[in-house]
Amino acid sequence: MDNSKPIISNSLEENIKTIQNIFQKDDTLQIRRVENQYNGIKYCIFFIFGMADSLVINENILKPILDNKVLVDDSDHISYLASNVLDTSQANIIKDIDDVLNELLMGNTILFTENCNQSIALSSIGWKKRNIEEPPTERVLRGPREGFTEDLTTNLSMIRRKIQTKELKFQFMTVGERTNTKVCLCYINGLAKEEILNTVISKIEDISIDGILDIKYLQESLDENPFSIFEITMSTEKPDIVAGRILEGRIAVLVNGSPIVMTLPSLFIEHMMASDDYYLNYHMASIGRLLRIFGFLLTISVPAVYLSLISFHQEMVPTPLLISIYSSRAGVPFPTFLELFLLLITFEVLREAGVRVPGPIGQSISIVGALVLGTAAVDASFVSAPMIIVVGITAITSLLIPSLAGVVIILRFFLLMLSSLLGIYGYIFGMLVIVIHLFSLRSFGVPYMNTLTSFRMQTIKDTYIRAPLWYMRYRPKFLSKDSKRQTIGGKGDE
Repeated sequence: MDNSKPIISNSLEENIKTIQNIFQKDDTLQIRRVENQYNGIKYCIFFIFGMADSLVINENILKPILDNKVLVDDSDHISYLASNVLDTSQANIIKDIDDVLNELLMGNTILFTENCNQSIALSSIGWKKRNIEEPPTERVLRGPREGFTEDLTTNLSMIRRKIQTKELKFQFMTVGERTNTKVCLCYINGLAKEEILNTVISKIEDISIDGILDIKYLQESLDENPFSIFEITMSTEKPDIVAGRILEGRIAVLVNGSPIVMTLPSLFIEHMMASDDYYLNYHMASIGRLLRIFGFLLTISVPAVYLSLISFHQEMVPTPLLISIYSSRAGVPFPTFLELFLLLITFEVLREAGVRVPGPIGQSISIVGALVLGTAAVDASFVSAPMIIVVGITAITSLLIPSLAGVVIILRFFLLMLSSLLGIYGYIFGMLVIVIHLFSLRSFGVPYMNTLTSFRMQTIKDTYIRAPLWYMRYRPKFLSKDSKRQTIGGKGDE
């Protein structure tokens, strides 16, 4: 069997057979033979149906070739075509058959000519793209409402429009043995640290996988703590968030075909931030951020603390409240732990059902299901009324931090199990385990809980609270090579 690599030949017919053999049993390959009417030179173009723009092919490639009277069959004919005849934004001369295949699969058109062992790759990409719209999972009260799409070029242009500096760099890589997916690293030269950038590049180069279909494939491959429930990278669909993080010295990773952009390194406190924090008054933004932090603590703690107090530490509950709770539990056949566990599971089932079905129906399932099932369960004495309140508080506070939805579920049940065994001591032990684990995590060399143990104003100015923009004069030193952001309002402290 001949395993030799096919090459571009001087014979037009041989080149046509080579491409046909490679794409055999693929009916999307389109072949068009043409001949110049003035000098008889023969040409052949190849493109993939559905990926190339037929109007560009007809008007900017075929028409100039057929109508040109100056074409001569002599040396450097291919260069003359690319430079003076073909009317496309890009016309690159290629000599390798692998490059020919890559260009075809990207949606470009390949032109072969007789008596030439080179070809021309012509820009003709024309597949359908989704319009730019606001991401449904990251809606804002104020600020930009555009979101990334599945097209890499469109996404890069949105970042470029927001950061118009020559120091903004785009570094392309190809990942996936079969998909050959384009991956782009976006950063500002002079802000991003070289050691972090080199680490990311080396990790991506070491990835050996058949295909990359979404940013999550890369995210799991880059994770330095693969068994941790906390992700050491952040993901978003909003260009303004990505631009803001790049301006802090972070690196953005984009994957062709995915509307999600990953930024790194990341910190835990970023989960408590919202994009419109920077478009609202800093007083309101700070209140909102504190509410999210408080909501995170509530949503993982309320069930465990309630179970501990009712089952193990009744002396810590005021007597009138304790009497009210126990009177409402009269007739309930399940112990408190099982009652709470079943209700939380029911809530997660309703939430998952609401997410998976179409929008209006999903909202109806969530609302009607919660009201009807909750009321019926209390009337039938399956659960007590206070338990509905506890689960309701847990559910509402979990909505404050959607980026930690999966983490919250795991932590909530982890603390609940410990509390069912050891009471309040189990809860305290569980919280200590969580805190120790968080402080042990590192995101590309940066401590995951960085800045949260400092009480210097310049350090916590964009963590627990959002300080005025004129006061945030310095970037985080652990992220950026150049910590100076602005000089308005005096020197300040670093």
